[in-house]
Amino acid sequence: MNGRGKRNSGRHQRGFTFLELVVVVLIIAILFLVAIDKYLDLLVDVERATMEQNLGVVRSAVAMQVAKKIVEGEVAQIAGMAATNPMNYLSEQPKNYLGELEQADLAVIEGGHWYFDKAQRSLVYQVKHKDYFQTELNDPPRVRFRIELVYDDKNGNGSYEPGTDQTEGVRIAAQNRYSWLKQAK
Repeated sequence: MNGRGKRNSGRHQRGFTFLELVVVVLIIAILFLVAIDKYLDLLVDVERATMEQNLGVVRSAVAMQVAKKIVEGEVAQIAGMAATNPMNYLSEQPKNYLGELEQADLAVIEGGHWYFDKAQRSLVYQVKHKDYFQTELNDPPRVRFRIELVYDDKNGNGSYEPGTDQTEGVRIAAQNRYSWLKQAK
């Protein structure tokens, strides 16, 4: 043989140099950080969508109760729905609903849960991913909702008076401004 079959026999195979290894590790670390950031964004999107879906289900249940009262000729009873617990109108409450609480200890309540604050007469969602949520309430971040009466204020005094004002329905309204952020604060 003339040596052509053994081309690499005189050369040593070499591995990665230290610099090449550092570059590969850096690339993997950057990709990992980007993946973690995207994963966290998805978790926040899931929380936001779940909160909004639960709120939509609650709004539908309250609207069905209003319709039922109208059909049954009990329009006067619609006013009594204001400031009640809207979760009571659901046939099945969400798994992350803690119930009606007298004195809610905000430090103990885990984020991602609903509860009804009996003292404030409001439905509260306490946020899990705090850095992606903005509200005017102090820590922990949360949003409060309440069933409010919708009526035609015939005498213009700004408060509902049975017999004078005409009941139009109820709505679930946020009691404080809030927004979900695309990036952490």
